[in-house]
Amino acid sequence: MNKNMHFLWVLVLALMLVGCHKKQKDHQPKVDVKEVETLQKEVDVTINRYECDLFSDEMKSLADKVAEEARQPNFAPQKGMSDNMKALSDAVAKLHDKYPEELIQDGVWNEPMMLLQLTNYLRDPVIKDIYQNAITMYPSLDDVEKEIEQAYGYLLYYFPDEKVLNFYSVVPGIDLQIPSVYAIDDNLFIHLDMYLGENNKHYQAFGVPKFISQRCDKKYIAIDCFKKAIVYRHLPEKARETFLDHMIYEGKKLYFTELMFPEKSEQDIIGYTQAKYEWAVNYQGNVWNYLIEKNLLFSKDHEPVLKMIEEAPFTKPFTNESPGRMGAFIGWKIVQHYMKNNPEVTLPQLMQNTDSRAIMNSSKYQPNK
Repeated sequence: MNKNMHFLWVLVLALMLVGCHKKQKDHQPKVDVKEVETLQKEVDVTINRYECDLFSDEMKSLADKVAEEARQPNFAPQKGMSDNMKALSDAVAKLHDKYPEELIQDGVWNEPMMLLQLTNYLRDPVIKDIYQNAITMYPSLDDVEKEIEQAYGYLLYYFPDEKVLNFYSVVPGIDLQIPSVYAIDDNLFIHLDMYLGENNKHYQAFGVPKFISQRCDKKYIAIDCFKKAIVYRHLPEKARETFLDHMIYEGKKLYFTELMFPEKSEQDIIGYTQAKYEWAVNYQGNVWNYLIEKNLLFSKDHEPVLKMIEEAPFTKPFTNESPGRMGAFIGWKIVQHYMKNNPEVTLPQLMQNTDSRAIMNSSKYQPNK
């Protein structure tokens, strides 16, 4: 190939890539980039490291002393606290002054049995190792804070009255019953032990399924803050009755999140592997046809929600190669089509619209288009 032909081919390829990128983003509203950048500079996010304070040298030393006392035959905390237990109590009270009550309940430092539970927690070898893994992987969260600040710029662009939350990281011990990220009032909590890397030894030991541990990655922390917590501040509290209601609800959560992270890939927004994402894109038509043929869209049965919305390694009744949550994926595609074909609709208007049937009809959704 001569130099001119090579240059021409590179130019054509570049234009193709730009065109594909533009096509992928045409459902997103245009934003004033300068205004977003100004807002981003005004946001200051600090993730307060509760786990570091809780596992401080002072706390661990006091826990060791209390544990040593607890082994003595004459140990009787119900008759009054020893000097070491009083010191631990004072240290916990200081933490309470710094952190919200969701982390340290008011007055808990005055209860000897609770202090003993804390002592056992701080000295538990598995918990200690999980904590060590967390601080080794995250000696600093500066880059995560920056990502969150960048996303907040977009959030404030769409929702000018939005309040920047208080952020806290914690290492409670791996527990799939608790969301990895959640918000209570104006506080947002990040469980760092759920972002230790896909192959962390503790995930296998705790029985964390592979399809979940694949998302236990640093790149999902900021995304999850918006997808799993902040988004709920903009969704109306209305019971979801039909399967379509659930699809659109999940679709709005994903659409909201992609607007906060416009440079992130769809694959990262929904948290699929490359192979699972490609299956979702290529076979969404098959899944859509199945929903139509089985009359599932307006079904009020909870079974389709369990099979196609809730976490799962794949979507039944499709193959093991399919990703879980295909109902959410298609709901996302419907919302994208709706916003593309109704450019006058704002993000706040979309989030407050609970008429799933109207959104679907106005979307003119056609799989793979």
